[in-house]
Amino acid sequence: MCGGFLRRLVVEESRHATPVGRLLLPVLLGFRLVLLAASGTGVFSDEQSEFVCHTQQPGCKAACYDAFHPLSPLRFWAFQVILVAVPSILYVGVTLYHVIWQWEAGKVKREEGTLSGQGEESQGASGAGSPRLLWAYVAQLGVRLALEGAALGGQYHLYGFKMPSSFSCRQEPCLGSTTCNLSRPAEKTIFLKTMFGVTGLCLLFTLLELVLLGVGRWWKTRKDKAPSSNYFPSSESTKRHREPTGNFPAVETKEQFQEAGGRGTDVPLASCP
Repeated sequence: MCGGFLRRLVVEESRHATPVGRLLLPVLLGFRLVLLAASGTGVFSDEQSEFVCHTQQPGCKAACYDAFHPLSPLRFWAFQVILVAVPSILYVGVTLYHVIWQWEAGKVKREEGTLSGQGEESQGASGAGSPRLLWAYVAQLGVRLALEGAALGGQYHLYGFKMPSSFSCRQEPCLGSTTCNLSRPAEKTIFLKTMFGVTGLCLLFTLLELVLLGVGRWWKTRKDKAPSSNYFPSSESTKRHREPTGNFPAVETKEQFQEAGGRGTDVPLASCP
């Protein structure tokens, strides 16, 4: 029962998804997590300890670092991953509720010993619930698209496309202008652009998933309407079937044959040669 339930959950969860949604989006999300866990901590682990300012004024270094990075890049990307994963988790929860409801309904009907006709009704209820899952899937894609776009804009606003090697700071309690230096700016710039690229790919593939989903639904609707339009014959074909062509001889009915036989008794037969 557990295996059948999980298999049904996986089928319902991926019923409306295209290959882009089944493969590429989860792979990109997993790649982003691996990238943060494997390389992000090593690249940005010294972002505050190696942030050196040319002053000995107490509190100046902390004030300049807060002005340079109001939010740590690692914390920003971790929050982005969690935020983007929330719509997918909610969609899985909706699918789980849908599958549990169908499973319990089928279990109750099996216990009551229902007939095959009632089994067809349960299948109809399952099909009636699928549009709700479709709209839930479209909604979670739309929310993910908005979150990815907001994260991309926020990353550009906070960090830009390049990590500078030095930063000029005018913050209190610093006395005047102070220059602060960063460690390994080129390595951090490469990682920053990589995260830009991964976020941009996730945004692009989410938009592509929405487009493919809309095109697939339109094609399915058109395909369903095509057989119904071809089912009814045209007016010319019906006239052609109804009207006799005249190529075949007319067949006499039984009454006409008997009348012809009756008239034939009054007419003398011709003598044979």
